[in-house]
Amino acid sequence: MQSTLKRGLAVAAGLTLAFGLAACASSPASSDTEGDASAAEGTFASGNSDTLVFAVLPDHEGADQDAQPIADWIAEITGKKVELFQATDYTAVVQGLAADQIDIAQISAFTYFQSQNAGADIIPIGAQITQEGAEPGYFSVAVKNPAATDVTSLEDFADQPVCFVNPTSTSGFAVPMGGLLEAGVTVSDENRLFGEEHDLNAKKVAEGTDCQVGFAQDIDADPLIESGELEEVTRVLVPAAPIVMQAALPQDVQDQLVEALADSTQSDLTDAGVELNEFLTEGWFGFGAVDDAYYDLIRTLCTEIADEVEACQA
Repeated sequence: MQSTLKRGLAVAAGLTLAFGLAACASSPASSDTEGDASAAEGTFASGNSDTLVFAVLPDHEGADQDAQPIADWIAEITGKKVELFQATDYTAVVQGLAADQIDIAQISAFTYFQSQNAGADIIPIGAQITQEGAEPGYFSVAVKNPAATDVTSLEDFADQPVCFVNPTSTSGFAVPMGGLLEAGVTVSDENRLFGEEHDLNAKKVAEGTDCQVGFAQDIDADPLIESGELEEVTRVLVPAAPIVMQAALPQDVQDQLVEALADSTQSDLTDAGVELNEFLTEGWFGFGAVDDAYYDLIRTLCTEIADEVEACQA
């Protein structure tokens, strides 16, 4: 999936626009004046230029606390107070971005797609890298309970309860549904069970009470696979979760965020005096620079699964 990235086209388009604007400048003096004015323009979700509102998806227990070092880092980068947006579900983040109630957010690829469809004017700064040397991306893992000895492939998920994460999850629903449909498997509404969070969903399959098969992101599925509580059926590379910002933020703030966050690593936080917690140490190595075209894969997937995934129809 990574081979289909189209960063070059977007970069070329950006350069074309930049050169076009430069050609329109009347004089160096007027250009400086316009530049200063542009840097001062912009809006903040809080209505206060000293405060940024930062959101993360509630995709696992304690997500807000786990993202606190990133919030502290943004505060160091910008010199502003950073407030966490308390989201109860993915939809709250989508609506918050669309309503300009959030300045910066760590979201999933599917949530990025949904937020733009809902009217959010947001820009990806970078996408999550999980380990040193890796490209942005992670895996959606199809898993089964070890007791399900008759399950060897996605085709065997047919006609039985399947534990997904939630209807707006990239690796816990959208990508799995695409894989199941490709395998010729249609999951009925009554057989779609939702664990809401990746770690909880992986445990539900391991317990085997509600379902014998399901999906979760690799960081939550792999420990249970290693311990023998789950068995892997297959895995698919998923476009990495982006950190995004509102296009309405002042240009100087946008520039600060891009310069510091894109192509960053764990050491950039520690160099800034921010202490890493266990969640970031184990599952986050940094952000790799990406552009909007990187998420064309999700747009294409949604056209293929729109009949089965309501969230793709927004």
